[in-house]
Amino acid sequence: MDEFATHFCKNPDGSWTCMSAGTFNGPNGRIQVAPGSKFYPGTIFMGFDLAAWLDEQVPEEAQQRALQERSGHERRQVEDRRAGPESP
Repeated sequence: MDEFATHFCKNPDGSWTCMSAGTFNGPNGRIQVAPGSKFYPGTIFMGFDLAAWLDEQVPEEAQQRALQERSGHERRQVEDRRAGPESP
């Protein structure tokens, strides 16, 4: 798997979200992606379908594992918000 792909997490809707800043030498030059950027298959970004490329680069097992880890992290965040601030 390409190192640049490690900066992304696949979403349940098939899109990819950048989790940390990354730089990639794409077919039309250097591509810099900021955290929070979201890419959908079929969308061309700087002359490049980044989501399709990520689908090819990241093995299916890694995509599923990342989704499970992410959903567990999001679940903990919701639980923490529900619990509210700790009392002194």
